[in-house]
Amino acid sequence: MKHFVFLLGRPGCGKSVVYKIIKDALEKKGISAPRVDDFLTLQAIFDRDTEFKRHIRKDGGFAVTDWTVVDEALQDLNAHVKKEKTDNKMIFIEFARDNYKHAFENFTKDVLDDSVILYLYSTFEECYNRNVARFQKAQKEGHDDHIVPLELMKTYYRTDDYEQAYLKSEEELMKMVPAKTIVLDSTVSGEAGIVNLRKQIEKGVLNELF
Repeated sequence: MKHFVFLLGRPGCGKSVVYKIIKDALEKKGISAPRVDDFLTLQAIFDRDTEFKRHIRKDGGFAVTDWTVVDEALQDLNAHVKKEKTDNKMIFIEFARDNYKHAFENFTKDVLDDSVILYLYSTFEECYNRNVARFQKAQKEGHDDHIVPLELMKTYYRTDDYEQAYLKSEEELMKMVPAKTIVLDSTVSGEAGIVNLRKQIEKGVLNELF
């Protein structure tokens, strides 16, 4: 059994939906499936940044001004999941980057060798619209709901190296990845999108986790 599953893709691509589907399946087998992401590690770093040297507050969330912090956050995640690894536990590690090849340099070989990567592909436009809807809903309800600033969606999250390779061919993407990788198409929204993701997971993901 793999002990780590990376959930990758820009905000709004459906990582939370995929996690819930797989988590429900694992729990039926008696396997714990906690999820960690770099939002909390970034938040912890920024809580210490009281003079705002590395970030600013924006759109109910934060905007990075010192980009070395994103590597530091992943290194913290790597250390955390290594400590948390136990039998009958599969830890989901969630983050989004514009350069995943570089991002994975922050993870150690023992973690990567015990991992499966799930890369969710959806168009920028679809993900942006989902994030706008999430932002508007959060504003209406009076909370930030882990919101990604919309300007950051238009810049940092517009594209990434895995997407660029995948749009050429899946073979091009597989040349870049540091572990077994499965691409899930999450371009469809709503209930139909959930059904579509469930089918992909049941067909091509669950067996790869063991």
